[in-house]
Amino acid sequence: MMIRKTVAVVALGLISLTACAGTPESKPVAQQQENVVALGVAEIDDLGPVVTDVKGFTLYRFDGDKPGESTCDGECAATWPPATVADENFTVNGVDEALVGTIVRKDGSRQLTVDGLPQYRFAKDGKPGETKGQGLQGKWFATGKNGERTRLAARTGVIAGLGAVLTNDAGLTLYRFDGDKSGESTCDGGCAATWPPVSVEGDQPRVKGVDPKLLGTITRADGKKQLTVANWPQYTFKNDTKPGEAKGIAVPKWFATATDGKKAQQNKAIALTSATVKDLGVVATDADGMTLYRFDDDSANPPASNCSGECAVQWPPAFVSEGFQVQGVDPSIVGTIERDGKKQLTIAGSPQYLFSGDKVCGEANGQGVGGKWWATKADGSRAGQ
Repeated sequence: MMIRKTVAVVALGLISLTACAGTPESKPVAQQQENVVALGVAEIDDLGPVVTDVKGFTLYRFDGDKPGESTCDGECAATWPPATVADENFTVNGVDEALVGTIVRKDGSRQLTVDGLPQYRFAKDGKPGETKGQGLQGKWFATGKNGERTRLAARTGVIAGLGAVLTNDAGLTLYRFDGDKSGESTCDGGCAATWPPVSVEGDQPRVKGVDPKLLGTITRADGKKQLTVANWPQYTFKNDTKPGEAKGIAVPKWFATATDGKKAQQNKAIALTSATVKDLGVVATDADGMTLYRFDDDSANPPASNCSGECAVQWPPAFVSEGFQVQGVDPSIVGTIERDGKKQLTIAGSPQYLFSGDKVCGEANGQGVGGKWWATKADGSRAGQ
């Protein structure tokens, strides 16, 4: 059906906050012979159904916008090109047409809106299905089919001494509370200010690296949906400010949530685990959550390393001690090779390395370097390939 919903709006620049002198007015447009399909829906791994443009590129919404108003102009719009249509004669597939409209930007172009919010592409998405803009600056999110943000409710991270745990979309550790009951939260008021409940947006929790069968929601008194894992309500801790922190485990009755929903327990013998890293999905990491890599010039059968000298300075071998333990990776594909009197870790036969350019957990700056270095997936294969 034809969409005929128009809102006039002033687009404010992100750099200049000076109001424009006037508001562009919507103008009648000539009737076209045929309508064009402007919006569609695609199923994206881990994110579920998201809105796309006519070419299948992911569309995003910006938390800095308001319904019917774009605040992304100038350099912002170069990075996040507005999703535009020539006029109001267009159709949509998979999106409720009642949610779809347009606004007129200050340059006179007509930008699509979903549930009132302006829609954008991300300039670094090179092909349909990519979501490289997801979560950038904590304000840009792929648009769900009902217009909602496609924030991940949970993904995996690594805490030194605890191994793999669940985190929110920003990488902050998730917790469960012994004062709760299965399927019921008892943390309200001041408790909820210290331990913010993990909210779920959309119909179902979106996760990465977590068994969907473990997931659910409960409805809190304020009407918001809170994530549950293995039926236990999930929270973050206000004193955790960055990925890798788990200060809440020092508080009685509070425990970091393991990837199976149980209480994460101290295990300093863990040397190899897995975590969600950027847009690569779940990859192998060391005990501190640092991404592990494999090198195309190495041999997996038999396992042999061809990275030494300056190469090994940039790509330090991942060494392990006797009796090391594995979590989140099939132990049957894990081994070691002798190197400089030490044991270098192997996964599916491929020697494993760290990258000197990664400074904190969750980084994967070595991905694709030289066309030969790749983050290692939990099954030993190359990530991103």
